[in-house]
Parts: sequence; structure tokens; C-alpha cells
Amino acid sequence: MRIPNVVKRSADVLVVGGGGAASRAALSARQRGADVRLLTKAAFQAGGSTVHGASEIMSMGAAGFGVADDSRQKHFDDTMRAGRGFIDEPLVRVLAEEAPDRIRDLMALNVPFDQEGVGPKLIKSDFGSHARALGVGGRTGKAFVQALSRELLRAGVQVDEGIALVDLIRDTHGSVAGVLGYDAKSRTLVHYDAPSVVLGTGGLHSAFELQVSTAEMTGDGQAICYRHGAELVNLEFHQVGPALVHPYVQLFSGSSFRLRPRLLNSQGREFLRDYLPPDIDAHTVYEEKGFPFTATNVSRYIDIAMAHEVREGRGSPHGGVFFSFANVSADALARVLPNTMNWLGDRGIDLARDMLEVGVAFQCMNGGVRMTDANAQSTVPGLFVIGELAGGVRGPDRPGGNSLAEGQVFGHRSGVAAAQRALRVARKARALPATLEGTLQDLGGLLARKPASAHVAALTADVRRVMQRECLVEKSADGLRAALRTVRAVQVEIAERIGATPDTLLDTLGLCNMAQASELVLSACLNRDETRSAHYRLDYPETNPSLAHSYILRRGDGGPVLRRLDY
Repeated sequence: MRIPNVVKRSADVLVVGGGGAASRAALSARQRGADVRLLTKAAFQAGGSTVHGASEIMSMGAAGFGVADDSRQKHFDDTMRAGRGFIDEPLVRVLAEEAPDRIRDLMALNVPFDQEGVGPKLIKSDFGSHARALGVGGRTGKAFVQALSRELLRAGVQVDEGIALVDLIRDTHGSVAGVLGYDAKSRTLVHYDAPSVVLGTGGLHSAFELQVSTAEMTGDGQAICYRHGAELVNLEFHQVGPALVHPYVQLFSGSSFRLRPRLLNSQGREFLRDYLPPDIDAHTVYEEKGFPFTATNVSRYIDIAMAHEVREGRGSPHGGVFFSFANVSADALARVLPNTMNWLGDRGIDLARDMLEVGVAFQCMNGGVRMTDANAQSTVPGLFVIGELAGGVRGPDRPGGNSLAEGQVFGHRSGVAAAQRALRVARKARALPATLEGTLQDLGGLLARKPASAHVAALTADVRRVMQRECLVEKSADGLRAALRTVRAVQVEIAERIGATPDTLLDTLGLCNMAQASELVLSACLNRDETRSAHYRLDYPETNPSLAHSYILRRGDGGPVLRRLDY
């Protein structure tokens, strides 16, 4: 089968992604005078963890809107305390210093932050010393994207929705010269020519059976950047925790557990006490519980117990266990979980009465493609990385509210820097694209082989099953190696035997990226022989003080190569 038609489009700045960071980058680049195209894999405003993430306290951290004794310095200190040794201190300084300005930008765009008294309602999040996080009814990310999207359209950003990232295009000097995208609806390949590319493609959610975002996040950015030699950092650390998994997805924050819901398996039996040592009582575990999962305190037994019940075949039909708040008064529910109660109630679920299917779900990657400076430049010239794709300001732990702050701060800075770079490049002769033909040849080979869509679906299920089982809560060398064998076998199967049609190309490429990105995460997890925060190793249950540093991962001749990085 021949390669689909290739059309060409140009821009000064390409932004790939549809979440809060990408929307901010596109708007900021346009405000600096650049011709900007925003490429979204899902429908515009409908994909990504920013849009779909939800919890009782989803919010953005920024000092200066609350008590007088809080400060940008204290926000910096809180972040460094949670991640020292694993995060880039100058980048954290920029994050803390500029987050308040980005909140004011959002206020100017009429984001309806929750109010309390004469000012914004403030939330004290995990690892935070002060209440400094601002939210919008637990759906803060969606409110950000809606406001930014309205403004970027008004400013003249061109939005191409339904475009999947196939590859980066490099020039003869090794700098980024654009991207190749695929429009599955029109069955068309699109060569986007641009001197600056900002990637905000999100995380690796789709590699897990239970996750809290949309299925299009298959690790495209991580896998493609790796193949182009970019450095990635902290890939062994990711955030997981309890979430409603059916029929809707909603995180359960720490406040949910102060109400002490009953945890039941498929046999109707309360099981938490089965996992507690004799000297620890359930009340203490509930009081310590926050989100995400961490092995640093006794709250770990909740996530471990939930995951183990499922592993032993006593889970709910959709891979979780059952929560019941029937033992909690309606007044307490309304006081502690108003956003959750209202959101579920609007969808026909009575939090006070109904049995809930809740599982341990993947929420966010803490590692990613390494930012080398405060403008989110990667190790590939002309390529900027933002949002969950980026690495450098998130270590084993981080203060709640920082994720949305990172997206806004580095989204803005990357957009400005990408526009400035495009204007500089425009003043001199551009080098010729050097990698497009190789990518097209690889696609031609894929399309020439016999398609196997059912096999692709089965292999996708295999990846998700081993990642959920071996790389979410309980990890061990044996389990991680077994998962590595699975994801490497999937990559070989695609490279040597599986073909595609224009209709199945998107799923096949997504599986290829998912398997490769999963290999990177598994390799990083196997490399860290200790337990640290959510990286819980059954075979190395203690934290090793000598390993309080990051590892960089990059492509080597025989696969992923890791080396120590001292921030």
C-alpha cells in the first residue's frame, strides 16, 4: 500500500498538545507576534489530563493571594524540600517566582476561581506549608483550558485538531525543522514546517488499565523525543492513587479518607485490617492518607491493600474494589466533599448511598524530557518541552498545585522563547530538512505489510495489563523484567510483522510509542534499587540515602542508557 498523501503547512511556532501548558504556550507565542499553529490529537479542548483531571481540591499553587506570612520563597522552599536532589533549583525558583503572575493572567481571562469572603478560596495541599492553591470547583484544569482557548482563538492561533504526532523533523544541522503529523479523518500525512516546536503531549496514561485521563495519551512525546536523542529524567517516579474508575473517573483526595469510608472486596468483606501490622490501627492509616500514594508513611497500606486484593482476584468488575460512604453522615459529606458530591450527583450517583468502584489509578508522570533551561528548551535544539512531558521540576514528591503551576509558567516561557527563536531563524537561511524521507520510508514499510488490527488491540491490552500489575504500586525486579520482556516483544512484533492501513495507522503508531515509552519507565524503575515515595520496591523496601539523586536516560546503541545526574 502506498504512503498516504502528504500535504505541507508552515508556521513560525508549532505547539503540539491540547492541555493547559500547550494552550498557554500557543497564546504566549502568538502574543509575541509569531504565526502559531496548535495541533491537538483529540478534539480541541477535549483531550489531556488538564481537561479531564478532577478531584475535590484540584488547584494551582501560587503565593501572594493568602496569608501575609506566605511568600514565593516559601513556595520555593516547600518544592525543594519535597524534591531536593531530584529537581533543578533554578527552574524551581522561576516556578515559584512567576506562578502568581500566571494566576493574574488567568484572572484577567475571567477564570472563575472559587471565592471565600473577600478573596479567592485557598487550599493547603500535600507538602505545602501554607494554603496557597486556587481552584475552580475541583475542575480547575478544564476552566484554564476553556479560558485560554477562547483567547488564543481570538488572537489568531490556527488550531488543527485530530492531528497525531508521527515524528519530529530535523534539519541538516540537527535542529528541529517541524513535525510530521497524521490526520486520521482525512487519511493525510501533514508536513508542518517550523523553526520552533513546543511539545506538550502529556503523559503515559494509556499504558495502564486504570488511569484518570483520556486514551489518546500513549507516550508519543516521550518515545519520539527518546528516538531523537533527547535526555529524559526521573522516569521511575509517577503519581498513582485511589480514584473512582466506573462509570466515571474522579480522584479521591486525602480529605475523602478522613471520613473513613469502608473498603470492601468483591466478596463484600472489609479487607484493610488484613494488611496492617499489629502495631498500626486503621484510624492512623486513614488520618495519614493523602494523594498520591507514598511509601513514606503508613497510609501506604490503603493503596497496597487495594492493589493486592485486585491482584488476588477479589476486585470489582472494572479492576478496583468497593468504597462505601454509607457510614458517613450527609452533613459530613457535604462539608468535606462538596465538589465530589455535587459532581457525582449531577451524574446520578449518590455518594451517601451508592457502592463505588474505586481502583488505584495512574495520575501523572513526575519525570519526562529534561528541560535544560528556564525556557523549557530540551537537549534537541529548537525543541521545547512543557507540561507532563517535561522533566526537571518534579521529583519523587512535589507540593499539590504545582502541576498546573508548571504548565502555566513554563508554557508561557516556552511560547515566548519559541517565538523569539523563530524570528531569529527567519533572518537567516534555513537548513534543509534531513529526516523526513527516512520517516516516510518507515511508514511505507509499515503500510506495505499485512494489517492486523485485532492483533494490535491484543498487544495493547498486554502492555496495559503488565504495566498495571508490575509498574503501578508494588514493584520488584522479577516483575519489572517480565514487563520489559512483554513491551520489548511488542516493539519487535510491530517492527517485523505487523502492518497497518490508513484506518489503523493511528492505533499502530500509538501502540509502538506506548510500548517504547513503557520500556523507558520500566528501565528506570528497575535501575532504582530502593523504595522512595511512590517508587515502592518489594525487594528493596528501604530508602537508600546514597541514591538521593536523579538519573538521566537516553538512547544508546543497545537500548536505554542511564547515568547519574546531580542537580
